[in-house]
Amino acid sequence: MSDYDIIIVGGGGAGMTAALHAHRVGATVLLLEADRKLGGATALSDGVVYAAGTSVQRAHGIEDDPQAMFDYIMTLNAWQTRPDIIRLLAERSAAAVDELIALGCTFEWVVKSGVDLVPRGHCTVGAGDAIGRALREEVGAKGIETVLDTRVERLLVEDGRVVGIHASGMDLRAGAVIVTTGGFGNSPGMRARYFPSAAQHGDPVYAVHNGAPFILGDGLKFGEMIGAAIVGHDTGLVIASSGLVPNVVEAYLPPWIMLVNVRGQRFMPENAPYAVSGYLINQQPEARAWALFDESALAVGSQDKSFSNPYHTGYSTQVWDEAVLRKHIATGRIRSADTLEELAERTNVDALALKETVTRYNADAICGTDSDWGKVAPHYFPLENAPFYAAEVRASTIGQTSAGLDIDHHTRVRDLHGRVIPGLFAAGETVGCVQGQRYSGGGMGVASALVFGRLAGEQAAASIGIEARVAA
Repeated sequence: MSDYDIIIVGGGGAGMTAALHAHRVGATVLLLEADRKLGGATALSDGVVYAAGTSVQRAHGIEDDPQAMFDYIMTLNAWQTRPDIIRLLAERSAAAVDELIALGCTFEWVVKSGVDLVPRGHCTVGAGDAIGRALREEVGAKGIETVLDTRVERLLVEDGRVVGIHASGMDLRAGAVIVTTGGFGNSPGMRARYFPSAAQHGDPVYAVHNGAPFILGDGLKFGEMIGAAIVGHDTGLVIASSGLVPNVVEAYLPPWIMLVNVRGQRFMPENAPYAVSGYLINQQPEARAWALFDESALAVGSQDKSFSNPYHTGYSTQVWDEAVLRKHIATGRIRSADTLEELAERTNVDALALKETVTRYNADAICGTDSDWGKVAPHYFPLENAPFYAAEVRASTIGQTSAGLDIDHHTRVRDLHGRVIPGLFAAGETVGCVQGQRYSGGGMGVASALVFGRLAGEQAAASIGIEARVAA
C-alpha cells in the first residue's frame, strides 16, 4: 500500500513542474521541500529560459527551430554530451515557454545569452521570482499537498525498487519518487569532490543560489546510498569574479578593463559572455587573471553600469563602482603603481609581455577596434594615465553545478551498470547529464528544470499506470 502515487523531493522549478504534470493526469502527489518556501534556484535566477522555435521568438521576427538549438549545443560541447537528452530539451523547450505564458509570465525580450548566433534567452519580466510565484500559485490552486521545512533523509528501497522516502522520523510510501533537490553549490565538501575546478579558488567561492540554503547535493547523496550512477564530474557553470564585494554575482566584466593572464597576455574579449568567460580564466596559468585599468577608466568608465544588465532585470552591479574600487585601492587589495613596469612587478605578471600587450591595446583603443579579440565596447580606455590599477579576477562564482544523477530519456535514474532503478526519477540541477562540458547560454538551467520536470511528472505517473486509470 502506498500513501501517495508520487512523492516529489524538492520544491524548486523542476519539482513544482513535476507535481503539476503528475497531478494533471490524476496522480496523488506529495511535494516535500527542505526550505520554508517553494522556488529553489529557479526563483533566485534571472528568469531566463533557453528555448527555440517559440511563439515569443516569432513575435520578434526571430527564425529558429529545435534542430538549430540541438546542433549548437552539441557542437559547443564537441558532442561530449548526451544527444538524446539535448534533443528532448530542444524539442520541448518551446512548450515550457508557452506554459509559463499560460501561467501569467511575460516575455518582453529575447537575447543572445551564449555564444550562439540566434537569440534564445527568453527574459521573464520580474526575473526568476515571477516564475517561482507563478508555479507556486498554480500548485496551490490545484490543491497539491505540500510540506515545507522538511528535509528528506533517505530513499526507501525494497527488492531493488524505490518505494518511498524517510523524513522526520517517518516512512512515506509511494508508487514512484521524483528527486528534484537541485545542485550542490552551497556544499564545500560536495564542491571539492564533484566540482574541483571551481573549488580550487578556496574561500572566495560563492554559489549564485546561496539564498536557497538546502542546495547541498541531497539528490546525489540519495543516489550514492542506493548505487545510482553519478555523471558529469567537474562540469558546471563558473563565472568570473573579482570578489571585491562578497557574495555578489558579477556575471559580466566591464568592457573598459584590459584582462591579462600572468604571462601578460590577453586571452579573450573582456566582455565575453559569462557562458564562456569563467572557463577561459580557469584555463590560464594559475587559473587567474588581472583586470587592468588606469585613472581615466576608473573615473569615467565606472559610471556606466549598462553592461551588467543584459537580461533587462533592472539589476546594476555593485562591484565595478568607483567608490568600491577606490576603497580597495586604499586597502591594497587592488594593486596600484605609477608605471606599468611597477604594476607588473606587484602582480607577478611578465613585464615585457605586458608592455607589448598594452602597446597593441592602446593602438586599438585609439582606432576603436580590437584587432586581437574583436571586443565590441561603447568606449575604449587605453592604459596611459597613471596611476595604473590591477584587480585579480578568478572564476570563483558557481552559476550551476552539473554533476549529478544519471537518467535515461524517460528521466528514470540509472545505476552504476546503466540499469534503470525502478520507481526512481529525477529532474533539474540534481541531474548530471544535461549540460556537457560547456554551458550553452543563460536560461539553460531553468529550461532544463521545466522541460525535465514535466517529463518526470508524466513518466512517473505512467510508470504506475496512472494514464490507464484516468482513461478507464
